[in-house]
Amino acid sequence: MAQFSFDLPVGAVCQFAFYVPDIPAAMHEYAQQLNVGPWFYMEGVAIKNTYRGKPTVFNGSIAVGYAGPMQIELIHQSDTQPSVFMEIDGGRRNGLHHQAVAVRDFDGRIKAYAESGFETAMYVENEFRNRIAYIDTKGKLPFFIEVVEVNDIVERVYTALYRTSMDWDGTNPVRRFSSIGELVAMANKSGG
Repeated sequence: MAQFSFDLPVGAVCQFAFYVPDIPAAMHEYAQQLNVGPWFYMEGVAIKNTYRGKPTVFNGSIAVGYAGPMQIELIHQSDTQPSVFMEIDGGRRNGLHHQAVAVRDFDGRIKAYAESGFETAMYVENEFRNRIAYIDTKGKLPFFIEVVEVNDIVERVYTALYRTSMDWDGTNPVRRFSSIGELVAMANKSGG
């Protein structure tokens, strides 16, 4: 089976993502209780996307850390605009939101999910020059599936973050970034 340089098979789950009410508090608890980290934190991001066929912007904060090769993502939306994150009612919003799969054949995976009766709820193209889709599993799974198209940039960034986590000694648990572009530059510098 083909494998990415961040030690996970192509097409497999690469991330568990949790919606949380307070990212700094969650980062602290995940690091303290589960040894997840260091965290790569982007506060106050605005991500253009298409949600249920309409252009919109996700406004919020995102943090990613690692437990072995598995990426853990923490998400918080700073407004109440319609989004995949606001679809879950407030009482159940805190917790697992989606699992991400890392793929090379984005179109093939999207087609397979459509053939299973699932639909694309949110679509994003970002500074990684890749495509991302959040798939509504229509209740067949208790979470969304995020399909991440892994190109050379994404693979370098994920590998650099993963390698940083493998060498992490618990110090400097939060590394702040203002943009995805900064993460790309960091990965390019490290040779990820």
